[in-house]
Amino acid sequence: MAFTRVRSAAVRGAAVCLMALSTANAVAKESIVDLQTRPGITQRMLYVEPDTPPRAAAVLIAGGHGSLKFFPNGSMGWGEQGFLVRTRGLFAQRGIAVVVIDAPSDKRSGLGGFRDSAEHAADIGATIKWLREQTGVPVWLIGHSRGTESAVSAALKLGAALAGPDGLVLASPISSDSSFTSGKAVTHLPLEDIRVPVLVLQHEEDACSVTAPRDLPLVVDRLSGTQRKSVIKLGGGKPVGDLCGHQATHGFGGLDQPAVQAIADFVGP
Repeated sequence: MAFTRVRSAAVRGAAVCLMALSTANAVAKESIVDLQTRPGITQRMLYVEPDTPPRAAAVLIAGGHGSLKFFPNGSMGWGEQGFLVRTRGLFAQRGIAVVVIDAPSDKRSGLGGFRDSAEHAADIGATIKWLREQTGVPVWLIGHSRGTESAVSAALKLGAALAGPDGLVLASPISSDSSFTSGKAVTHLPLEDIRVPVLVLQHEEDACSVTAPRDLPLVVDRLSGTQRKSVIKLGGGKPVGDLCGHQATHGFGGLDQPAVQAIADFVGP
């Protein structure tokens, strides 16, 4: 296992909105996709394409309650400053096509208590399939905070590719139970059954109680079934706000470039 510390101050079932959407990260093109993932259920997502043919692809799964409430023009009602949402353009700049997924149409109020369900795994599986068909490259699941529960649970339920992801990135993984939000810590899931490559990314001073750095071995040591895993700890940055907030150490505040680069280096061929 590698350990690194970095210090630094249109497819069937989918309705695609093909207009280019402006972003602060100057990506090539963004489009809104409404994908049918289960009978009668759709999942809206924001698809971000690189300027050049992608070298990899990823499903970005936000933390918190997970209901971004995307509008048809690509704006959103919540979570715009979340780590994976705000950095989506940086992934595209590095040749990685991404989709940022919203809560499905039957869970618009949020994903609390739903992230470990078979239905959520089905939604993510349909997204993986769609993204593979669009890009023809390996597809990774990248979850941040509570999104790591979604990523791990879906990978376990979907199994190996082609149904499941080609790999996982767990950024600020939930390592202990929470009293302020429903869901499971990833330590309650059978991590030893994961067979795909896994990168664990965390700020070495993460002050959020449910992602404490001292508990990271509870996650990493259980990833015994994969032949490729790595842990990268970032330091520094310019954290602000709530300890578990978007721009805190928990959300890699001030570290967008090194955080995305670390992920891209692991995900890319």
